[in-house]
Amino acid sequence: PLAIGKTLPRVTYKRWPALEERVLVVARPLQALLLVALLVPLALAQPTVRIRAENGEPLVGALIRVTTLDGRTAEFELSPGAPFTVKDVVLGRLTVEVVSWKGVPIGYKRTVEVREDMTILVPGVNTATVKVVGSRGQGLPGARVEIYHGGTLVESGAADESGVYRTTLPTATYRVVAEYGGRRAEAQAQLPGEVTLSLDVFATVAGVPLSPSEVLGAVALAALLALAVFIAAYEYSAWRRRRVAKVVAPPA
Repeated sequence: PLAIGKTLPRVTYKRWPALEERVLVVARPLQALLLVALLVPLALAQPTVRIRAENGEPLVGALIRVTTLDGRTAEFELSPGAPFTVKDVVLGRLTVEVVSWKGVPIGYKRTVEVREDMTILVPGVNTATVKVVGSRGQGLPGARVEIYHGGTLVESGAADESGVYRTTLPTATYRVVAEYGGRRAEAQAQLPGEVTLSLDVFATVAGVPLSPSEVLGAVALAALLALAVFIAAYEYSAWRRRRVAKVVAPPA
């Protein structure tokens, strides 16, 4: 501020802005910075998305395609850790497509707005149950199960102690094959769901599976052997009695 009445040299002076003006000049860029700081986290979210089957199983190895709002696309397989992260998702909007899993096409697509970690459950991917039974309806533990789609082996494994094999599959028509002790059965099945394969196995003796006719044959053979042993024992006993009688008989 200048003192009133004070004489100044005759030159050109520039008026200094008032305090209010200086505050306003500084406040405008500050307001812009604060606005950017508030909008950037909203516009560029950092979502973590997990993809699972309807039964909760992670779709490890599934082929995934993701597309962001600004047109970026990424395609990859889910890692053993299951989650995948896509950075800088504009407005938090993300299109996720599950292309295939276990070599079976799925084609499920969903657009989500991600504000925090989330899980996507893929419809139509669920538990498939294969039952392998014998001719009496008994489970055949350890039976080998193979599941094919379009001529390609999707997976294989062994039935449990109840003769049941469970897995998770996308919805499709499969060819299911069961083998036990050299016997084989197969069927076309719509899975997920349940399918039962019946093999001509009535009983397992000493690790050898037998059909009903083979069991009857084995029983008949066992009966014949028992009868043969009985006859042989009887004849031997009769022969021994006759021999003893000759030895102890008095001379004529």
